[in-house]
Amino acid sequence: MKSVGEYIIARFEAWCELASNPSFYFVAAFLLIVLACDVVRKGWRRSLSRRAIESVTASLAIFHINIFLVPGVWLLSDDVKQAYDLLGIPSIPGSVWTGLPTWLLSFLGILAADFANYWNHRLMHMKWLWPVHAIHHSDPVVNGLTTYRVHALENLVMLVSYTLLLSWIGLPRDAIGFGALLVLFHNIYVHIDVDWGHGPLRLLVASPRFHRWHHADVPAAYGKNLANVFPFFDWIFGTYRVPGPCNVPLGATGVPRNDVVRLTLWPFVEWSRLAIALLSTRRRPSDRDHGDVPAE
Repeated sequence: MKSVGEYIIARFEAWCELASNPSFYFVAAFLLIVLACDVVRKGWRRSLSRRAIESVTASLAIFHINIFLVPGVWLLSDDVKQAYDLLGIPSIPGSVWTGLPTWLLSFLGILAADFANYWNHRLMHMKWLWPVHAIHHSDPVVNGLTTYRVHALENLVMLVSYTLLLSWIGLPRDAIGFGALLVLFHNIYVHIDVDWGHGPLRLLVASPRFHRWHHADVPAAYGKNLANVFPFFDWIFGTYRVPGPCNVPLGATGVPRNDVVRLTLWPFVEWSRLAIALLSTRRRPSDRDHGDVPAE
């Protein structure tokens, strides 16, 4: 088992390797292209409004905070993986996947990961995990960089879900391969501010319109459109909702918008509030033992 120091050193080396990886620059270039297209389409004043700049600045700040927190997340997820391995749960032999074409293995990896993401996403829209995912929904100006507005603990939830839901499949760790870069580009793409719905392909590949409804701050949209890549998961499990163009407010009521410090602490603040509320509820029966009369 690796120590925290060894993990940090290993991840620092991984970050250095990432900085020299061409895919890193592909992503950066893609984000710049998205920004340029947005400026051309909306004009400087709308695209680079004060509200939009505050949003982008907060997203970038959260991304850089995560750089320091991610080693701890990886350490905890590795502990979960080791605990899972101790259970001795049978898995499909890796030899089953040997010899499959690279493109097919990559597709199966993306499909399996999106299935896990659908369920961890659905779980994160429930009361106790919502405070973690709420950070992603706090952005009132959803754009390509909203992709990176994710609390470090959300990464932990996702990694743990991969261990619990996908380990038994026995797919190689690098099954997705080059497809991982495509998934990242697609994740950025669905967050851009365009009303594209993909027409007859709308259930096969997630569109910006599909995902914009997921970020809509209206009760009818809460907990809808949870798949990242394949909307047919939402259609199968009853959470698909795209009534048309999304012209409603975006964000999350009650969650700080661009206050980076409050957003970083938000899960802990909300968990404390929920725990206090739960404890106060459980104390009520004991109050009766002391002669208190419950309200009618």
